[in-house]
Amino acid sequence: MNQRPTLREQMDACRPDSDDLHLPEHAADLAELQAGLRERSEVRSQWERSQHDGRIIRGAMHDVSLPAGLEARLLAAVQAAQAQPLAGVKQAVQVETPAGDHPVVSTPAKSNRRLFIRVTAGLIAASVLVGVFAFQNWTQKEHQVSKDQLASQVDEWLRTVDVRTMVKPTKAMRPPGGVLGTVAGSSSIASSQGKVTAYSVSLRGSNATLLVIPTSQQYPVNAMPFTKVSGISGGWLVGAWQKDGILYVIAIRDPSDAHLDQFVPRQPIG
Repeated sequence: MNQRPTLREQMDACRPDSDDLHLPEHAADLAELQAGLRERSEVRSQWERSQHDGRIIRGAMHDVSLPAGLEARLLAAVQAAQAQPLAGVKQAVQVETPAGDHPVVSTPAKSNRRLFIRVTAGLIAASVLVGVFAFQNWTQKEHQVSKDQLASQVDEWLRTVDVRTMVKPTKAMRPPGGVLGTVAGSSSIASSQGKVTAYSVSLRGSNATLLVIPTSQQYPVNAMPFTKVSGISGGWLVGAWQKDGILYVIAIRDPSDAHLDQFVPRQPIG
C-alpha cells in the first residue's frame, strides 16, 4: 500500500517562491494540497507560514558557509536510512516465509520516494542550520562582557600598573590606538584576562595611563569615540573603546588637571 505524504510534508516539499506546486510530475503527490489551498483558509495560512519559514532558511543558507558536498552526503544518508528498514523487512520475510511462497513487499511509489527524500533532506538541512545559529548565538553570548565586568577588570588592571617600574623608550614614540601624546614608559602585566600592555602617556604637562588588551571578547564600548567607564575606584576617570580585536583603556588620575578628550579627541583633528 502506498503511503501518501501528509499536508505538512507536501508543503515542506515545495521550495519557497518556486513552481513546485504546479509541476506536472508532482500533480498526483500534491493534489490534496492544491485542493486545500483552493477550499480551506487554514490550509492557505499554513502554506504561507511554510513558505515564509522556507525563505528564512534559504536566506540563512546563503549567509552560512556549509562544507562542500554536504547536499550529496545528506541525500546519501537519507537514501541509506530509507533503504535500511526495507532490507531488514526483506531479510525477516526470507527467514520466516516457507520455501515456495513469494510474498510481495510493497514500496512507496517512485514519485513519493523523491518527495520523501526532499522533505527529509530539507528537515536535516534545517536542523543543521538551527544548530549552527544556536552555536553562534551561544558563542556570542559567552564572549559578551557586561558593564560591571568591564569596570571590575579595569579596576584590576589599574591596580596592577606601576609607572615607576615602566621601561622608558630609547626614542620618542607615539602611543597606539590613535592616542595623542608621547610614551614616557611601558610595561607588560599579567591579568586574569591575559597579557595587558600598559603605557604612561604625556601630553603638554598632563599624564594618562593607556592599557592595550588583545581580546576576542565583546566589550560594551564604542569603536570610537571612547565610551566612559563608570564605577572605577581610586579616583580614576576612564574611557574605553574596542577596534580590530583590541580593547583600549585610557585613564587619568586627576580630572582637574587633565581631560580624556585631550588624549583621545572625540572628533578627528583637521
